[in-house]
Amino acid sequence: MSTFSKSNFKTLNYNSFRPHYPPSFYKILINYIQKGSNQTSLPINKAIDLGCGTGVATYPLLNFVKNVIGLDLSPSMIETANSLKNRRLEELGIVNDNSGDNGNLKRIQFKVGSVEEFVNNQQSGIESNSIDLITAAQCIHWFQDYPLFFENSSKLLKKGGTLAYFYYIDPMIVDFQGPFKSSLNKEELIKQIYELYLKYAYNDPNLIGPYWEQPGRSILKNYCEKVNSYIPKNLYENIEINTFTTNIETKLPNDLKDLDMKKLKISIMDYIGYFETYSGFHNYKEKTGNENLLKKEFLKELLELTGWNLEFTTIDLVWNTGYTFLRKK
Repeated sequence: MSTFSKSNFKTLNYNSFRPHYPPSFYKILINYIQKGSNQTSLPINKAIDLGCGTGVATYPLLNFVKNVIGLDLSPSMIETANSLKNRRLEELGIVNDNSGDNGNLKRIQFKVGSVEEFVNNQQSGIESNSIDLITAAQCIHWFQDYPLFFENSSKLLKKGGTLAYFYYIDPMIVDFQGPFKSSLNKEELIKQIYELYLKYAYNDPNLIGPYWEQPGRSILKNYCEKVNSYIPKNLYENIEINTFTTNIETKLPNDLKDLDMKKLKISIMDYIGYFETYSGFHNYKEKTGNENLLKKEFLKELLELTGWNLEFTTIDLVWNTGYTFLRKK
């Protein structure tokens, strides 16, 4: 996670090219929150979003939470999150009323800090048993001490409060639009494209693979099974774990419980733009000085394999995803 806190990490690119969590997922989360023994009514009062980054998963919480705090270790991420306030509120259909103590701009705050310090209620300044919801989107795999994280989150949550962490993993191109030139049929070609992606992302020791921060990336690739193994059953109940794996056959999620992360009909260069937001690529670029690995070398191999046209080809990306919801006893 330290990669994202570096001053030269391009946070605006991160915000532009990373997928956003869809409204359907927040409906799943809301349904879980409302299934609590107290039949929680909306909006709930307070939420904390840990590892918030540029606020991709933080801002939508305002649709069902009165007051939200986003926390991230990276000052540049927090700066970007704050700079997007007016735009994101407008996108959510929330009036940008900044008047009074409860103006909408004041409903959301972003702070720089480490997750480990913040969930320790002795250092956060937040009262015990005062938070309705704690979320951690695409960051739980970087946390250092899972037993302490679960324990201190429980201290901050109200009885019946929700802890939710969710994530997405390597995307797969499941379809594309436009002409192609290959001896392979479309399904076989898509499989070869994914193999090329894996070569650059993980499998070739001369490319990005050795530059991932570990064990975080391995935890994520294994659907956070390690994190789930630390859940203390004496502190939490109603544990709900769901994962989705895409492939050529399934393509899109068809279960209403799935976290459905996709980008449809995007350009080839937007696909590469997303690839360039990887912390592994950032570390590779920093160590080798090769900024053109993906824009030139990967792109060249991709076009040679597919015969795609940069102007006319669009692609459909679907991510493997997962989430875990817990309720404080």
